[in-house]
Amino acid sequence: MIEDKKYALLDTDFLYKSYLAQDEAHNTLADIVISFQEYKFFCHSMIVEELSKHDITPNPIPWLNGLIQAGRVHLYSDRDILHELKLVYGSGASSMYLTMLEISCNTFSQNFFGQYYSALKALPNDVSDEVFLRELENCDATIPHQNGVGEKKTYVLIQMMDILHPGKVFLFCSDDFKARQSLNTIPGSISCLSILGVFQLLKDKAFEKEIIKPFFVALCDFLNLQNQTTFRVWKRESRKQIPMLQVFDDIYGEKFILLRNGDLKYK
Repeated sequence: MIEDKKYALLDTDFLYKSYLAQDEAHNTLADIVISFQEYKFFCHSMIVEELSKHDITPNPIPWLNGLIQAGRVHLYSDRDILHELKLVYGSGASSMYLTMLEISCNTFSQNFFGQYYSALKALPNDVSDEVFLRELENCDATIPHQNGVGEKKTYVLIQMMDILHPGKVFLFCSDDFKARQSLNTIPGSISCLSILGVFQLLKDKAFEKEIIKPFFVALCDFLNLQNQTTFRVWKRESRKQIPMLQVFDDIYGEKFILLRNGDLKYK
């Protein structure tokens, strides 16, 4: 029997928030997610680099590095992506990477690619992998901190994974609606699972409400510090602001369906 796996990519915001969502015994929501056996988990090396630049408490880096070393989360660098593309596109791999990078950058800003990666377009078509990767690294180095490079590289990795595993790729991502909507501009059939959508998934997997509630409360406590007291969910044809704990009760009250973009919608 062929193992039918789903391929889940983890972004910076999801890793951070799912790790800080802890119960009194310091078990994390992130650990519960990683225990989902139907998924293979991936992230871009730039995600780890970005997380390491932040003064985060609790710090998810040791936890993430442990999972990478154990093979539970598979780390992809730009070199790894180029290698995979080479198996499919041969000498056209670097051109395909460049196309994917431009698509990725354009989902966030029409000017980003031209501002920071235009030097890559000046390279000859028969450029060696080493020269291409070195120029790519040089371009990355010119980008100011906190400009979401990890997110853009994740979108390149998403496109590559969708070529290899069409219809089976998921982005475990932020609860930021605009960030998730941007994925609609990426070619392919990629689905999202927001951190809020994870709680719907946990309910569907028959995790008990009282076991999961401390993780939800911990997430809400963090968001409250950012002056967020509601979640936006779909009600009929518009998104409504609903008090956080009401959303949790309504999840376990069987009142929502989970949309492909990671949003919750009232039935």
